[in-house]
Amino acid sequence: MIRAIFFDMGGTLDGDGLHWLERFLALYRAFAVDLSRESIRDAFDEAERRSVLDDNIASSDFQQMIELHVKWQMARIGLRNSKLERHLVEGFVEPVREVVTANMHLLADLAGRGFELGVISNGCGNVEKLCVEFGNAPYLSVIVDSRRVGLYKPDPAIFIHAAERLGGDAGSMMMVGDSFDRDVRPAKKVGMRTAWLEGVAARECPDPSLVDLRLRKLADLPNALSAALALA
Repeated sequence: MIRAIFFDMGGTLDGDGLHWLERFLALYRAFAVDLSRESIRDAFDEAERRSVLDDNIASSDFQQMIELHVKWQMARIGLRNSKLERHLVEGFVEPVREVVTANMHLLADLAGRGFELGVISNGCGNVEKLCVEFGNAPYLSVIVDSRRVGLYKPDPAIFIHAAERLGGDAGSMMMVGDSFDRDVRPAKKVGMRTAWLEGVAARECPDPSLVDLRLRKLADLPNALSAALALA
């Protein structure tokens, strides 16, 4: 029986299966920036590296966080273009706000059904602040921010840590995430059930035996859970 459900943050609760990199790639292309995917990926990865080290981002809200991320990307690329910068920030932030509002109602529904809920995120130190800003915090019993606890996905230890904070029985818990390698593999390794949020576009599953539920969108989770529990 599943009594608790953990969610990833970047790409899951705030993205419904669409990774941050893919969102930024689409925004650069919409602005007709003549850069390869590899160049944008390099800039994105540099911003990600700086995010886990910067003191300011650890206390920032979502808008401030994305503004910093975009500045670091553009610095890595060597671009100085205020219109592009504004396009990237606004084009990233607004759709996310729409997604998190819808997913706040999803969390409320699951909490109302009696599930304990939590977040396990490779965060920048501000995951709890974001959960408050997004309206998720009232429904969450545990928020595990990698920077705060010193454990990072895909290390199974971060999933063990989260399970212990909810009683320790990983077999009664489920991890929901869009990353097969960072969410599904390590969660299954510690005994959790898994739900892989593959997104709107179908993806090849690296190992179907590790996946208990496959979701195209997060809104599918309640019905998928009900069906799985009925068969249990």
